Amino acid sequence: MFLTLTLQAQEEQKDSTQASLPTDVYAYYVVVTPGNTLASLFGHAAIRMSCPSAGLDYCFTIKTPEISDEFFDILFGHLRVGLVPEETAMFRDDYIKDGRGITEYRLNLTLDETRHLWKTLDDQVARQLYLDLDYVNNGCTQVVFDGLYDLMRMRSDIQIDEVIREALPFQTRRQATFPTIDHSSWLGFLLHSCYAGPIDEKVSPRRLVVVPTDAAKVLEKAGLVAEETTLDPQLSTFNSQLSIFNWFTPLVASVLFLILCLLPFKQIDYVAVPLQVVVLLVFIVLWTYAGSAGIGFNWLILALFPLTAPIGIIYMICHMGDIYSLSQLLFVLAFFVRALYFIHRKKRLFTQY
Repeated sequence: MFLTLTLQAQEEQKDSTQASLPTDVYAYYVVVTPGNTLASLFGHAAIRMSCPSAGLDYCFTIKTPEISDEFFDILFGHLRVGLVPEETAMFRDDYIKDGRGITEYRLNLTLDETRHLWKTLDDQVARQLYLDLDYVNNGCTQVVFDGLYDLMRMRSDIQIDEVIREALPFQTRRQATFPTIDHSSWLGFLLHSCYAGPIDEKVSPRRLVVVPTDAAKVLEKAGLVAEETTLDPQLSTFNSQLSIFNWFTPLVASVLFLILCLLPFKQIDYVAVPLQVVVLLVFIVLWTYAGSAGIGFNWLILALFPLTAPIGIIYMICHMGDIYSLSQLLFVLAFFVRALYFIHRKKRLFTQY
C-alpha cells in the first residue's frame, strides 16, 4: 500500500509539472538563400524555436569560432563546429542586411514532439563544439535535419526513407548539388573538379539531404509544413556567375587549350608542363589536407600523372555526365598529349647527344 501511494504521488507531481509547462511552443525550419562566399554557396539552414508566453525565440544554427580566414581555414584547417542558439531578430538581421532572403516553414508537430525537439537542440548546444566540420557529411543542413529526421522516424504514419526517395530522386550527393551549381559554369567546373570521392558514394536516403531547400522539400512531402513565410532581403548582392565569363566557358577554354597543346612548338611546354605539375600538386594537397571541406581522393590525380594517365582517362570516360564533364576530359587529354610530346622531344635530344 505504501509503494502504491508513493507511485500515485509521483504520477500526480509529474502531471502537475507537465501542466505547468507552456503550451504555445512552435518549431520552424529556416532556409537562408545563398551568399557570395564558398561556404554559403548552397544557402544556410537552421531551426527556429519559439514560445511567445515565455518570451523565447531562438534560431539554432551551427557555427565555429575558429575561422579567421574562411578560404584557408576551411581548406587546410581542422575545424570544430557546434549548435548555437541565436535570437531570431539578430539572426534575421544579419542575413537580410547581407541581401539574403529567409524562408520559414512552420512545422506541424505535436506539443510533445515540439518539446522533445527543443530539448534535443538544447542538449546539442550543451555539447559545445561537438562535431568536426565537414561540408559533405556535417554541413548545416545535415546537423539541423538530424533532430527532425529522428522525430519523423518515431511516427508510424511516415516512412521517412521512402519520403526522401520520392522528394529527392537521386542516389549521390553530387547529383543533389547539380540543380544548385551549373556544371558548365566556371564555379561549377572548379567545385565539381575538386570534390570527388565522398560526394560520389551511394549513401542512405538520410545522407542525401545536403542542400537546405532539399530538406524543405522532404518536410513538405511528409506533410509537416503547416505554413510558409518568406522575408525578403534589403538588397540583392549575390550573383553566381560573372558576366565576363558568360561566353568563355570551361568547354571553350578546354577546346582552345587542347588545340594549343597539339601544336608542335617547344615553347608551349614552358606553360603546359609547369601548369600540369601545379594542378596535380593542388589535387594531392586538397586530398591530404582539406578535411574540413570534405574533399577526398580524386581520380583526376591519376589522370594528370603521365604514367597513370590512361587509367584515369578511361575512368573519366566511363563516368562522363555523372561525375566528370567533357571540359574536364579535354583538359586532361591536352595535358597528356603535351606530356607525351615533352617526353618524346627530350628523348630525341638525348639520343642526338
